[in-house]
Amino acid sequence: MELRHLRYFSAVADTLHFGRAARRVHVSQPTLSQQIRQLEEELGAPLFERARSGVRLTQAGELFRTYASRALEDVDAGRVAVGALRGLTTGALRVGYPPSMRGVVLPALAAVLRRHSGLVLSAEEAVVRRVERRLADGRLDVGLGYAPARSPDLEAEPVFDSKLALVVAKGHPLAKLETVGAKPLAQEPFALLSRGLRVRARVDAWFAAIRIAPHVALESNAVATVLATVRAGLAVTVLPEPQLADAAGLAVKRLSPAPRAELAALLWRKGAPRTPAAELFAAEVRGARRPSRR
Repeated sequence: MELRHLRYFSAVADTLHFGRAARRVHVSQPTLSQQIRQLEEELGAPLFERARSGVRLTQAGELFRTYASRALEDVDAGRVAVGALRGLTTGALRVGYPPSMRGVVLPALAAVLRRHSGLVLSAEEAVVRRVERRLADGRLDVGLGYAPARSPDLEAEPVFDSKLALVVAKGHPLAKLETVGAKPLAQEPFALLSRGLRVRARVDAWFAAIRIAPHVALESNAVATVLATVRAGLAVTVLPEPQLADAAGLAVKRLSPAPRAELAALLWRKGAPRTPAAELFAAEVRGARRPSRR
């Protein structure tokens, strides 16, 4: 029995689909099926029930999964320990974050890469639900989201208050004001993040609280698209501040009444070893933004 057998078995057990499992471990489906058959022959028992309706774990498969998962976790922990001894000269860092936190993540990743150029970085931008799911599945090393985490498999470490603010072009009339209330916004066109994103839900809740039905001229799941529209003077927007990846040509203004803030947090998988690269990234995030006292 070899380590690849355990990884292939785990992929099929997780997906209950030989095709998806093969893509996950980057082998052909016939190769994966052959390796699973070898494992079953060695164990002397079928691990999966294969039928037209799908794939299911047998009783032996359920039992073996516990031990296979434990073995893979031990191997990964050993790899982390060896990586720490090598002083981060090689290795990988997988980070997940929502679009609204790009302005926090990109500088932190750049700082990590400047100090350890041998690292391979993977930055995945997704809605918070997907970030939490992929982190819980072990496909990310660290994530950014909000406290408390929705998933019981994760722990959230608060790092800063996520406050909403108005963002306008520097030449916009509202850029001259320190604080902007509800009345001046009633006739403004807005560029907003798409519905379904957590930030958009917060923005919509604030509009409902001040009894404004905003004229939404553009919706996008990309912060860069929203900011480009605002920078061109075509609309204004409401986003968490000051987490803007590119604030050139923009003015950030306080809103009145102030929208409810949320605690942005580093997300970790409970009980999983934290890689040195993930800890270094987390230190950069902590250093950039401290949580305010309540």
